[in-house]
Amino acid sequence: MAGLAGLPPLDVLAAPQIWHYRNKMEFSFGDIYPADPRRWLKLGMKPKGRWYSVFDLEECHLPSPEAADLLRAVRAWAEAEKVPPYNGHKKEGVLRHLVLREAKNRPERMVILVCNAGEIPKTSFVAAVRFSYPATTILIGRHEEYSDVAVSKSLDILCGSGCVTETLRFPDGALDYRISPHSFFQTNTSGAEVLYGLLRSWARELKARLVLDLYCGGGGIALSLAGAAEKVIGVESNSAAVADAKANAALNGLPNCEFYGAPAEFLLPSLLDMGPDVAVADPPRAGLHAAAVKALLESPPPVLFYVSCNPESLARDLKTLEPRYAAARLTMIDLFPHTDHVETVAWLDRR
Repeated sequence: MAGLAGLPPLDVLAAPQIWHYRNKMEFSFGDIYPADPRRWLKLGMKPKGRWYSVFDLEECHLPSPEAADLLRAVRAWAEAEKVPPYNGHKKEGVLRHLVLREAKNRPERMVILVCNAGEIPKTSFVAAVRFSYPATTILIGRHEEYSDVAVSKSLDILCGSGCVTETLRFPDGALDYRISPHSFFQTNTSGAEVLYGLLRSWARELKARLVLDLYCGGGGIALSLAGAAEKVIGVESNSAAVADAKANAALNGLPNCEFYGAPAEFLLPSLLDMGPDVAVADPPRAGLHAAAVKALLESPPPVLFYVSCNPESLARDLKTLEPRYAAARLTMIDLFPHTDHVETVAWLDRR
């Protein structure tokens, strides 16, 4: 941000907690090379820059403390059932990822076993998980493509609802969020309460009539702002996240929230014609789409709240938006303790 002129002082908000704060973890399976008759597979994290390697994790301070017990139980289950790990070089094997999604303010936990093609002893897997970890829903996912991502093309619910519900608490109320396996939710629950609470207080200051939430995901920001505006419209390209957002609006009894499934840049010109008081942008790490920037420059709302997980793309977009917007407030929130990543929120006023 140093190359930008006229920026306000940067406020910094500390992480509410620095251990066991993550509500989502993606662990990877790996085989033993060279072969070791005493060990069947590895289960843990991939060291940075080494996609082909897995660090066999025994203890982790990012998810809940019970996660380590789950890893040990799943390793033992895989060895007892002789289910092989997936080998990215040979493109063979079965076990690829173990995904956890945890509610921090409620006793709900999700476990997803992401697999390549092959048989899975489902009954014994459920028993191993339940013995070691307080899971409320367990799923098997299938990912048979070569890409090394923990995303399932299909899902089979073994027990529970297939979702977890989280509650975010604010000084002036609370909201419940249904989180499905693939929907986006801020990975730091207590940090999300700080982030969304800040936006909520800003919106109350403005007494906004209409708020646009671009890149709205499962409705995290939109629902947080619903009590501070007459109407909130969210836009999201992920259809599963849109379904979650609509369900979350109904769950919380918020009829003033509407959600549409489309790329934000596609709908933005029409939405800006409605004359919103505030637009909120929380884009992916790459930042705003060029077409979205063009629309904001041509029909700028009076106020833009820009939420960014990437300071570099934020600085680029602030520079591009400079002809029509000036930064009035900048707040950095430590959502990712023990890393060099931060979340930054900018209040931009139309010039």
